[in-house]
Amino acid sequence: MQEVIQEKILSNISAGILFVKKGIIKYVNPAAENILGKTAAEMLDNPFAEIFIEYEENDDFNQVILDSVGDYNNAHENIVQYFDGENIKYLHIKSSALREDTQKLGILILLDDITELMKLRGIELDLQKIQELNQQLKIRNQQLKKESETDKLTGLLNKKTMENLCADYLQSLTESETAALYVIDLDHFKEANDTYGHQCGDMILQIFANSLQEIFSENAYVGRFGGDEFVILLKNPADENFVADKARAILQAAKDIFIEGMKIQITASIGAVNVPVAAEYEKIFALADKAVYFVKEHGRNNFHIS
Repeated sequence: MQEVIQEKILSNISAGILFVKKGIIKYVNPAAENILGKTAAEMLDNPFAEIFIEYEENDDFNQVILDSVGDYNNAHENIVQYFDGENIKYLHIKSSALREDTQKLGILILLDDITELMKLRGIELDLQKIQELNQQLKIRNQQLKKESETDKLTGLLNKKTMENLCADYLQSLTESETAALYVIDLDHFKEANDTYGHQCGDMILQIFANSLQEIFSENAYVGRFGGDEFVILLKNPADENFVADKARAILQAAKDIFIEGMKIQITASIGAVNVPVAAEYEKIFALADKAVYFVKEHGRNNFHIS
């Protein structure tokens, strides 16, 4: 019953919907057929790049869609000109990745024909106007993207973003690429937070986050998973000694945290995993997390590399 209801909704809404998987169009709703001037039979199971190339007017439309199909990490939003064979239209396009946990399913594309809306508002659309509107959308999307991807307190990447980026990177490692994943817990943070208050706790996290950004200023994803847990993916470390040196720098950064009046010494427990070949993120994270607990059970303020 639920699937029938969902299909009815998708078939009757005014927005066009396309689902593209690995560059192949896998779903088209009736509104998309009407907007694009093509039947589902013409589009389904065909490469997107080959469907709309007959008219030069659609070059920007094609490029916008192809850019979003090739980018699972970001949402895209644009206004483009589209020629359906008879009429020039102006389409508002929004696209984003569909995932199940960290598995990529494909790209969902929403299409709205805004030609009549613009006429009602008395706006004469030309290429220059489209460029101006897209620039405004770009700025807004960058702001929204940053807000959705970062931890508000520390400015680091948030848990969901880290999971997606790490999963993509680790799964796509080539023979010439390696990685190292660190999981970090701050020792005695809860004690300091409970003793000196949340403001002090927030300062500890911010100071430590700033240090991590300095230590991993290049070729790394740096994120906060919540509480006092941090995760870092280092891309292409020079060797195992380099991975260990970075861990020592993290330990020192934790010990260097200083807040006037606080007498509790903050330290860190670090688990790290060298990743020489393509691997599943969940398995690598589990190994690093296990290494953290090994360190905690053996006195804290140290690191263990698997």
